[in-house]
Order: sequence, then structure tokens, then C-alpha cells
Amino acid sequence: MSFRLKTILGIAMIELTVMVALIGFNHFALGGSASTQLYERAEAVSRIFANAVSDAVIATDLATLDATIASAVSDEEVTYLRIKSASGAVLAQGGDAAALATPFVRDADFEAAQSDHLIDVDLQIVVAGTAYGAIELGLSTLAVEEQISQALKWNILVALLGMSLVAVFGYGLGTILTRQLRGLRQGARAIAAGDLSCQIKVHGRDELADTARCFNNMAQKLERDRAVLQEQQDELLDKKARVEVLVGCLRDISEDRDIAEVPDAKRPDEIGDMARATVAFYNAKKKIERARLQQQRLVSAFDQVDEQVAIFGTDGTLLFANRAFRSFNAEICEALPPHFTLRGFLNTGLKQGAFPNVADKAAWVDEQMAHQNGSPYEIQRSGNCVLLATQSRIEGIGTVFSARDVTELRNSENQLIQASKLATLGEMATGVAHELNQPLGVIRMAATNCVKRIDKGKWDVDYLRSKLVRVGEQTSRAAQIIDHMRLFGRKADGVHSPFDLRQSLTEILALARPKLSTGDVSLTLDLPDGTAFVMGERVIFEQVLLNLVSNAHDAIQSSGETEGKIVVSASFDGEDGHVIKVTDNGGGVPEALLDKLFEPFFTTKDPGKGTGLGLSISFGTIRDMGGKLSVHNAQTGACFKICLPAFQHEAVVENEQIDPAA
Repeated sequence: MSFRLKTILGIAMIELTVMVALIGFNHFALGGSASTQLYERAEAVSRIFANAVSDAVIATDLATLDATIASAVSDEEVTYLRIKSASGAVLAQGGDAAALATPFVRDADFEAAQSDHLIDVDLQIVVAGTAYGAIELGLSTLAVEEQISQALKWNILVALLGMSLVAVFGYGLGTILTRQLRGLRQGARAIAAGDLSCQIKVHGRDELADTARCFNNMAQKLERDRAVLQEQQDELLDKKARVEVLVGCLRDISEDRDIAEVPDAKRPDEIGDMARATVAFYNAKKKIERARLQQQRLVSAFDQVDEQVAIFGTDGTLLFANRAFRSFNAEICEALPPHFTLRGFLNTGLKQGAFPNVADKAAWVDEQMAHQNGSPYEIQRSGNCVLLATQSRIEGIGTVFSARDVTELRNSENQLIQASKLATLGEMATGVAHELNQPLGVIRMAATNCVKRIDKGKWDVDYLRSKLVRVGEQTSRAAQIIDHMRLFGRKADGVHSPFDLRQSLTEILALARPKLSTGDVSLTLDLPDGTAFVMGERVIFEQVLLNLVSNAHDAIQSSGETEGKIVVSASFDGEDGHVIKVTDNGGGVPEALLDKLFEPFFTTKDPGKGTGLGLSISFGTIRDMGGKLSVHNAQTGACFKICLPAFQHEAVVENEQIDPAA
């Protein structure tokens, strides 16, 4: 359908809509007004007749009533008229016989009357409030309906005439309007065919003319843009070819093939950016490859070392475990998923019995997890195996767990401690022999006196009894000395148990005092009252104390002090737990050597007089007991300080005890 036809039809539809609206409005306005007036007129006529015949009805004057009815029905509008008495009897009637024969039904409005073309109304004849009869009237609606029909016909005729005129004028207007549009259509088809140089003629100065001028401008701009696009297309094709070259380079890089050079890296455009990115990718891949090789070498190196290494990520799961770790813990690892946690490893090991002598398992696991500062700590494994472990927190990686088997080292240390104890016993032999000679001398004298009394016959029971009691006391004293030496000389069993610190200090220093007295060195023991329990190996702790006392004695001898003094003091249940101090007047330690004093094989003694392991082992022993061993210079000499955590223990029963009075 052409634009011109659309214009004509559009205008015609507008005109038709307007005409239909006007016709409908006129029809309903005219018909409604006429019908209303006719219905009102019927009611007025009924009132007039009611007033006119009221006297005749009261008097029952039938002649007057007939005359009135004859006069009324002579009018063309009044179709029939009926007058009834109060009882409903017909007094008089006249008009159309068919209408009179039809039962009377009052019409409520004009629409109800259109069925029989009669307006049926009635009215009571009322005089002084008394009803004497009624009037029934039928008024014809044919005249009014005819008028309404004629008006509708004229409206339709006018509408058709108007639509015809509109169609004629629309055809002419459409022809004028479409002339410019035909030019636009031809130009659009030319552009669609590729002729961007097409220009159409412009007629007039209206909107269509403006549209035609815009069309010509658009065609010119499209022609210029096509030239630019062609140039850009050629450029893109060139770039596409360069990109394909770079893609080939990327493909070679991804397939691990070496490339001599990446082209176009110096271009200032996006191809250059892509080329430079390719170079960066190539270099990054080379770095990643080198890092991967280094990682492989590192993993291989970790697998070669005997020390167990496991790395746990920031989320706590396992990232890497070397061959030594997996081999040593094969049974535990088999029961765990691939990415287990250190806590899961410890719990599984506890279930399998890999960590013996653990009373409170949950507390033990929490204690192991608390080691995050890199300080070494020992882990007891089944089969009397001892591991020295560390946990180091590395930012961005997680926790590095390492452990090495120090069972042989601990055995060697225990052997060294045992040898040191035996050497100490040998050094104390002279003093101990002196201590034993005293009760033996008393026993010899008591026995000799008893024999003399018996030989002379001057003995009595009380005298002999007193001498025998004294012999028993001295024998008990000698037995206690020998018993404590035997306990001190036994090998450590490696089991930590609670013991009374005060009792241990009293007994071991009583054993050391005879040796010191032979070298003119006094030993003073200053202990508070009460018991103080600690957890550890008593014999090992006593060896540490003897080492400190022996070192103090050697320092006094080296300084040339004629009146040597060693003071062992203690304070219990303080902020630092149980604190023991060993102070001498041997001149102290040079300040520059204080930090090196606990290093293995470091000694201040002359060659051949010390191994440099005593203080190192002592430091490790106190650390294993959960304490700390430190040193500083006092006024007259060195002061070694031992801090041990207090152990809450109500009662400790030792299998072998020594009387503190020995």
C-alpha cells in the first residue's frame, strides 16, 4: 500500500470517526429530547382530561364523558382514552379498538412504549382527597419516531458527502506529499545499491524538503565515511596479518619452542603493545620454567636430606612433605587424606600409639600446636625414639615443620652425663672416704672399748647397749652416704617425674661438700622452708647442679682466691616459678663471653681441662624441664640462675630416698 493511499485512507477514517460521533450524538440527543417531551406531554394530557371529566365522573354523566372522549380521540396523537369508576368499571372509552382490546400496562418511559408505538399512561381522578375513578390514555409515538428516522437519514447523507470531499482533497494532498517521498525512495534504493553519490531534487521549503536536504547530506557523509572505513579496513587487514604472526609466536612459546625474536615490538600502536606483551609472556614463562626447575631441585634436595620436612599452608593443610617425613611416618600418612593438617597428623599418631606416655591427649596436641616461634622442642616417639622438632611461621606460605632424629645424640649426651657423673664421683672419692672414715672410726672405737670391757670382766648390759646403739647409728650414716652415691651414679632412664627440689638440693650438695672442703672452698646452702616440686629427671638435674658447683670451684681455684665461697640459694613459688642461684667469688666471666658460654664446645678453661659440653648440656636439660638457665656477673663473681616451672603435686613417694641429715 502506497503512502498516498495510506494518507487518503487515514484522512477518511478520521472523517468517518468524526461523522459517526456527530451522527450518534445528534441521534441520541434529538431522539432523547423528543421522546422525553412526548412522554411528558402524555402525562400532561392525562391530567387535563382528568380535570375535565372529574365532575362528569362524580355525577356519572355518561353523555358528557362520551363527548369528551370523542373530542379527544379526534386528535391524531391520542390513540385511545378510557374512563373508569372508582370500582374499576369502564364508564366510557373510545379510540383504536385494537389498543382498547389490549390489557392496559403503564409505560414507565419512552423506551418501554416503543414496542407497541404507544405511550400508555393512567391517572387517578381525585377530588378533595377522594378517588372517584381513573383515566387510561394511549398517545401515539409514530410521528416522533418518523422525525428521528428522517434526521438520521439526513445525517448519514451529510456524512457520506463529507467523506467524499475529504477523499478528493486527500488524494490531491497525497499526490503533492508523495512526490517528494518518491524522490527519497529512489535515493534510498540508489544508496542501498551502493551509489553513495546519489542526490535527489528538493522541492519547496517544508519538512519533506528539509528531509530531502538531510538525505543528500547523509549520502555525502556516508560517501566520506565509506572512504574512511575502506582505509581503516586496509589497516585492519594489515594488523590482522601482524596479529597472526604474533599468535604464531605465542603458539611456539606455549609449545616450549624457542623463538629468535618477536617482531613489531617497537611499533607505537596496539600491535606493538601486543608484541611487547608477547615478549613479557615469553620472559615470564622462562622465569616460571626456571622457578619450576629450581622447585624441582629444591624438592629433590629436601628428599635427599635425612631431616623430616613438611610444609603446611596458611589454611593449615599439607602442601609438601619430603621423603624422610613420609617414610618415617608411613603408617600415620596412610591413615590420612592427601591434604591433612598438622593437628590431624598428631591426633592420628596418638590413636596409633606413635607418641607414647601422653596422659592428656588433647592438651598435648594443643601444646605441640603452640610451638610457632621456631624454637626446637623434643617429641617422644615409640621405640624410645626422640625427635628434635621446630615449627616456623613464614608469611604468605604457612608453617614449616621440621624434625630430626636425635636419639643417638641423646644417648651420647646421656653417656657423656653418666661419664661426667662417674668422673665427679671419682673427684669426690677423697672427700667421701673422709666422710666414711668418721663413722667407721666411731664404730672401731666402740667395738674396741666393748672388747676391753669384756676382757676385764667389767662390762654391763647398759654400757654394751649404748655402744651397740652408737654403732648402729654410725653404720646407718655410712650406708646413707654410700646409697646416695649409688643413686647418683646410676644411668638416667629418660622418664620425667615430679621430685622435691628442696630435698634434691640438700642431698646433692651434702655429697659435694667434702670435695669443696679439701680445696678450702666453703659451700653455703640457703633454702626456704617447705617443699617445691618440679617435673624432670632428678639425677640429670643433680648433675647440672654439680656441674655448676664444680665450675664455680674451678673458677675460684683459677682466680687464686684463698677463701673461696659458693652460695646456693633458692626462692620458691615466685613470678618465675622456682628460682635457684649458684654464686661464687671467682671473679666472674668476661662480658664478651657471656653470650657464648652455653654454646657447644666453648670453654674458658685451659686445653685439656674442659670439653665445653657441660654448660651446653646443662642448658638443654633445664630447657627440657620447661625452665631457663642464664648467667650474669655479680659483685664478686659469676651467678648462674635456674628458673623452673612449679609442679602442683601433693605428695611424691620416692623408691629410694636419702636422709637430708646424712
